[in-house]
Amino acid sequence: MPKGYLVGLVKITNQDDFTANYSTKVESVFAPFGGKFIVRTDSTSHHEGRHCDRYVIVEFPSLEQATQAVESPAYQAIKPHRVNNSDIDYGSFMLLPGV
Repeated sequence: MPKGYLVGLVKITNQDDFTANYSTKVESVFAPFGGKFIVRTDSTSHHEGRHCDRYVIVEFPSLEQATQAVESPAYQAIKPHRVNNSDIDYGSFMLLPGV
């Protein structure tokens, strides 16, 4: 079964609330679903497209587990802190199947 990936390109609008109520909690929310952060950075060698403040890739054992993680009550509880403190029309948040 191919792995699943969460990819986030985030344009942060309120760094303090985003950090305190989302980014410091999300790793422990994804861990029970096998989520492992393989990229979490604000440093890039940017070549094309929009520049974001945070780039994230989380690897899961499967796309199903990635979906379960983002649909879980624990994630839904912190999700408003990502949505309300970032420009969701500017960035992207997606789940992708591995090869």
